[in-house]
Amino acid sequence: MDQSCDVVVIGAGASGLLCAGLLAEQNLEVILLEKNEKVGRKLAATGNGRCNFTNRNMDVSHYYGDSAWIESVLSAWKVDEIVRQFESMGVYHRERDGYLYPYTNQAVTVVNALQSFCLDNGVKLYTGCKVTSIQRGKQKYRYRVRTSNGVVDATYLVLATGGTANEPLGADGSGYKLAKGLGHHVTPIYPGLTGLICKGNWWKKVAGTRVLGRFSLNLDGKEIAGECGEIQITREGVSGIPVFQLSRVVAEALDQGKRVEGVIDFIPGMTSEQLSEWMDEYGIQGIVPLKWVPVLSGRELNASLLKRFSFEVTDTMGMERAQVSAGGVYLDEVSAQTMESKKAEDVFLIGEILDADGMCGGYNLHFAWCTALTAAMSICDTYYED
Repeated sequence: MDQSCDVVVIGAGASGLLCAGLLAEQNLEVILLEKNEKVGRKLAATGNGRCNFTNRNMDVSHYYGDSAWIESVLSAWKVDEIVRQFESMGVYHRERDGYLYPYTNQAVTVVNALQSFCLDNGVKLYTGCKVTSIQRGKQKYRYRVRTSNGVVDATYLVLATGGTANEPLGADGSGYKLAKGLGHHVTPIYPGLTGLICKGNWWKKVAGTRVLGRFSLNLDGKEIAGECGEIQITREGVSGIPVFQLSRVVAEALDQGKRVEGVIDFIPGMTSEQLSEWMDEYGIQGIVPLKWVPVLSGRELNASLLKRFSFEVTDTMGMERAQVSAGGVYLDEVSAQTMESKKAEDVFLIGEILDADGMCGGYNLHFAWCTALTAAMSICDTYYED
């Protein structure tokens, strides 16, 4: 495969596909390398295969990481600009409560559109191609990328390798090693947007139930956050969006040796007094799932128990079941205005490899699109100035 090009993009996930297509659209020679046999494997599975690709309620408060840096990236690209970009690739959308999905309700629509965008603009795509090392090049071609299929020489290099979340879909964290080889530093990596494993042998009795309530976290006895929504009960503990939103906090706290306690409020719409009156008159059969009745009745059953049903959290469900990696390359080592590395000239880092992760709701994909657009614009400006 020994070839040369203007830009080599490593990783054909969400950010890599968009960035490669945008660069090629501006007549740059682009080679896109993907270690998996298919592009966008994780993207195809996102949102349970429906792909919530952005959100009208876009705000930095939905992200973990350096808020000022993230805000700078988000402010450069509005949601309507992302929508127009995908419409230009033939992806129409539907909207529900501010959540935007492809109109087909299928993530594969987005993957196919991005792949076609790349190929139609002349991107040379190589799948099943694992990058083994990156070396400094000479003169015009500043970087030499060695792969399982040969060597690529390029003037610009884009790292869009993703993180370690959901290894069955091809994530392996190899991009962190490449980034370190270029002089970058990487934070501790934790699973994000995943379920929690909780202490107690009674979870199996209530597994499969769903509680429309509030899930909150206590760290060393102090409540630090809470989310309302549908809490899904598993044989190991708790899952669902309210749990996902706080899982990266749990992972980091457990790593620091803190005691983590989960708390479920079964009826957040009632005060303790209102709930007590209801229970006195009707019991609990009409307000909790049936499987929970014997579990709750075996304790001191009162309004306080239902408002603050607590349990110890012992672990997350791990990277294998996580939707995103929390952590990555330190943001202060990358320009928020260009995505260019401050450690290696003409290297750009985009997407999940960076130390910024969002909550459920299309926020991680929106971040991927924003970083891809920023990097592509910066590379094109530099290329044509030269």
